[in-house]
Amino acid sequence: MGGCRSILLHFCTYLQRSECRMSELPFIKLFKTVKAYYIFDVNTASIIRVDSNLYLNLEKLITGKIIFSQIDSATLDKINKLKSQGFLESCNVDAEIKHAAADHIEDYMENNVHQLILQVTQNCNLRCKYCVYSGTYINRVHTKKRMSIETAKKAVDFYRKHNGNIETAIISFYGGEPLLEVELISEIIDYANKAFSGKKVRYNMTTNATLLNDKIIRFLCENNINLTISLDGPQSIQDNSRVFAESGKGTFDVIMKNIDYIKEKYPFYMNNVSFNAVLDEKNDYQCSSNFFTYDFITSALVGSTTLNQNSSKNAIHYTEAFDMNYRYEMFKAYLHLIGRLDKKYVSKLTETQIAAMKENIHKKIIAKGNRGKVYHPSGPCIAGATRLFVNVDEKFYPCERVNESCEAFVLGDLDNGFNISKINDLVNIGKLTADNCRTCWAGDFCNLCAAGMEDGNSLSSQKRLERCERMKLSCELQLKEYCTLREHGYHFS
Repeated sequence: MGGCRSILLHFCTYLQRSECRMSELPFIKLFKTVKAYYIFDVNTASIIRVDSNLYLNLEKLITGKIIFSQIDSATLDKINKLKSQGFLESCNVDAEIKHAAADHIEDYMENNVHQLILQVTQNCNLRCKYCVYSGTYINRVHTKKRMSIETAKKAVDFYRKHNGNIETAIISFYGGEPLLEVELISEIIDYANKAFSGKKVRYNMTTNATLLNDKIIRFLCENNINLTISLDGPQSIQDNSRVFAESGKGTFDVIMKNIDYIKEKYPFYMNNVSFNAVLDEKNDYQCSSNFFTYDFITSALVGSTTLNQNSSKNAIHYTEAFDMNYRYEMFKAYLHLIGRLDKKYVSKLTETQIAAMKENIHKKIIAKGNRGKVYHPSGPCIAGATRLFVNVDEKFYPCERVNESCEAFVLGDLDNGFNISKINDLVNIGKLTADNCRTCWAGDFCNLCAAGMEDGNSLSSQKRLERCERMKLSCELQLKEYCTLREHGYHFS
């Protein structure tokens, strides 16, 4: 009989806690730094610094170890004070997962396409071992297909008709290696300048820089083209992955010779040149970091990206040594931000990460805003409006990073225009995992779009959930680093 009574008591306690969990528990994320305890209040996108006692009680509350009636009166007063200020409200488990722009997609696409990206060729004179078109990804491979001038003109005309509300037109050239089609690009620029007469047009290009010569460089200068050169680091790293298609030889010497030529003959154009390093997990992060920071062009803008995990046939794992070196360089960058280290010792490869923290955390914290009855995580852009990628076959894609072989990413074509239904599917990608997204504390910091979430020709909820866990761990780390910097006097601007 005593055993039955004990079971009944435990069952009643479970029901009490379950009822509390559903109707009263605050929708928060608890985290702490070395110096302090914090609440991220999800509904208001606010960070609140609290004392350790309140933190520990809230931790026990949301993990089901106590219920409200077991909290001491002093701590309960603090909770009630925060609630009176609009914090610590519960999660709206009935919220509709729907992008804020979902009801206006068709109207938005009419005049708000920001950038046109033209795939002028699918061919390349290199065979970089990590390239998404190298055969190690579920995508396409390099071919000799090229964009015709007729297709390019149709794309420019389409873009002009759908760019009306945007102050500047931006046209980017993509490959393969776009400089294989420099004559075509010249024709496109001449046509676009006439088509956008009276409007500022900006041109961008990413290149492996091996085909640069005086004629091409003069062409780039004359048209004020912003050039991003792919360069991974010193010769030992560059030549390990980025090799010529025909000879298999490394590209470092050719690229550095061409860069030196620009510096000598067209020094003013270096203001238009930036660099991007792909951080291969097989290479030494510290070696690339030191090259760009101490041995390269002092004024050069250098971005960095890790290997594309989306649609890779094999899992990509960065080594512990790679991660430790990366963390060390980030630590130095943070020391500089709080005035403890001269900038000359800070790795150029950390600049994109610092910028990402400002964009992903700070701007969203200061913007605030309450979650309402309709909500969507922040990851997806408005597919096709932010970056309209047109391939050699006249098909539309949301950007150049998605899998061209997946029908879910085909947003229309030059003859038929936009497929609004497909754009809506990508914009509302959170619907795939609606139950999880409603209760996810990191939704305002989410960077998960649909890229890499395909399974055949459909989008996969399972793949989204797998990436979700990694994204939340990254967000929590960024919150801790953000608050640590503020504790030490750094003011984000």
